[in-house]
Amino acid sequence: MEMPRHPDTVITPNRLLVQARQRLTSPQRPGQHLSRAELADAINTALDHLYPGRNLTAHYVDHRWVGKLERGEHRWPSRERRTALRHVLAATTDAELGLYSPRRTPDAVRSGQVQEQPATRRPLHVRVGGKLLDGDPEAWLHELDEFTNQPMRTWPQLRGQVQEYLEVLDDLQGCHVRPHLARVDARWSEFMSWIADNTAPPEGWAWLDRSHRRAIEADDASLAAYTLMRQSQRALDNGDVRAAIAFSRRSLAPSSVPARTRALCLTRMAEALAASGDDEARTAITAARRELPGADANAVDEDDFARHCDPRYIAAVDAPCRHLLGDPASATAIFEELLSDLAAIAPIDAGLWHAHLAECYLHHDPERAVDHGMTALRLADETASYRVIRATQPLAIALRRHSALPSARAFIDRHRTAVTTQ
Repeated sequence: MEMPRHPDTVITPNRLLVQARQRLTSPQRPGQHLSRAELADAINTALDHLYPGRNLTAHYVDHRWVGKLERGEHRWPSRERRTALRHVLAATTDAELGLYSPRRTPDAVRSGQVQEQPATRRPLHVRVGGKLLDGDPEAWLHELDEFTNQPMRTWPQLRGQVQEYLEVLDDLQGCHVRPHLARVDARWSEFMSWIADNTAPPEGWAWLDRSHRRAIEADDASLAAYTLMRQSQRALDNGDVRAAIAFSRRSLAPSSVPARTRALCLTRMAEALAASGDDEARTAITAARRELPGADANAVDEDDFARHCDPRYIAAVDAPCRHLLGDPASATAIFEELLSDLAAIAPIDAGLWHAHLAECYLHHDPERAVDHGMTALRLADETASYRVIRATQPLAIALRRHSALPSARAFIDRHRTAVTTQ
């Protein structure tokens, strides 16, 4: 329960909390601050994530509760709510968010002086020692590589471990005494957002926003552009074309971004423009191809996190762009060629390509569209990727007009099971 105010307590606005919220970007309104309602939604999501197996309904909050907290009418929420607030706002201590107990906190803290007392954290189950606890950036990046190289189907199980590593990083960065870890934190947070996007939890945007803020703190223009590119990708996945274009433009603004990351940013711009019906998408694809380094596949790139962007990747973006711009025939040809060498394709990519190819066949060969849609759902099961399931949503909706076909009915039923099973 919330601790009541002492009768003599002077109510003052919680500027630290307001500033922490306003440092976050709205997931729905690019360029604008996170709203109180959006913060409340993120807190409720974090409560469910941080306390699995518990019914946290009684701790859920809304925008009015956030408003009371920011106005200083409440200063000491329940332990669960404080934990969720720190998680969403990437804070290490309660005091960083202006939170204190009015009944037992010195007047100095009430007046805004931040105590650097570590916040209570849940017990960690991962073993972290040696160079990691010493804050060695290379050791942290090596550990991240160990996680990213795990099969994608294991990511739902890895999610809790990765979050605990991020909590250790929080502790190491407490009071901002180790700013050299900001870039490391950005990389880990971006990976956590990717796990969330592929395994269905909705807080991926919060992790991605944290990654972007850490990249800016580290003065890493390439990584900051990469996180903006990912935000554009998330906006497209959610059907927000305007936001996708805005994020892509921001990602392309810096001139110092290395070639491969810039090529990635251009592919996102192409997708966003194609979704809007703008033929300039083709120009963006051409520019992306020109940005790629030479044909030497073994070249060492400055932007190693973008190493997956190669000619095949750009072709896989070009195909849906062509389809969106009214050329399903050439899109089909590209997808068929990409899928002809299954040994060279990551399963999640194959799932996404089958989902897109199914849409290309939909209007003139619904049976074949169903076949590719079923393959996409099978690969979604194998990879535990909700992102692939989400990619089949337009197909599932469009096939309802063909529900007299037994195969279409079977696909619709299987898709419904995939999206309703928790």
